[in-house]
Amino acid sequence: MTTWTATLWTYNIRVGVESSLDALAAAVRAHGAPDLIALQEVGVRWQMGERVDQPATLAAAVGLDYHAFAGALLDGNGGRFGVALLSRWPLDGVQTTNLPRAEDEQRVILRARVLAPVPFVALVTHLSVKPAERLAQAEVLGGAVAVEAGPVVLLGDLNDVPGSPTLAAAEAGLVDCFDAAGEGEPVTFSVRAPQVRIDYIACGGGLAPAGPARVVRGATASDHFPLEAVVGPG
Repeated sequence: MTTWTATLWTYNIRVGVESSLDALAAAVRAHGAPDLIALQEVGVRWQMGERVDQPATLAAAVGLDYHAFAGALLDGNGGRFGVALLSRWPLDGVQTTNLPRAEDEQRVILRARVLAPVPFVALVTHLSVKPAERLAQAEVLGGAVAVEAGPVVLLGDLNDVPGSPTLAAAEAGLVDCFDAAGEGEPVTFSVRAPQVRIDYIACGGGLAPAGPARVVRGATASDHFPLEAVVGPG
């Protein structure tokens, strides 16, 4: 029986405008770089923040060799804005799925197969701030989880609270890592006035919580705190 585990983060970095990419990378390194980091509000030469390939820059700065990006928005100069995945292990089968949109900005799911010692699929997203639109997106997200035949993790800023219809739809069939193994306060937003939990990591399909989940309160380089969880075969 394998003793393999993976330490995961989800982190809305607000394209580094709250501090800098250097400060974000330092915050990650200070708390022990995880094996996988899902990023939301990240840019590739985007009009806000540092106009570089932010996933590539951050992956190199924290010592993760692989990264993938899914663009949801384009600016007038070829810049893109969306979600990303930074990984210790190679990423395969990278796909971007557009989520339903009515009035808010476009949102996406980034899907990648993580070639870890126990390979698994990672789904990364950032859902709408509009309630009806968010629920429709969560239902599509839940469907994306359901079609995965093996180990899967869901990471992201779901912009809604525990017990909401959004969470019920998005995490259907999965184990919420903080609910199962959380330590300390679960609030992830905001850093300046912590009051709500809107960032989540969930797993299933042969993966289970294998260690504590926690909000990384010492990482204050964005307007969100990162959320950390440990998963393994189970």
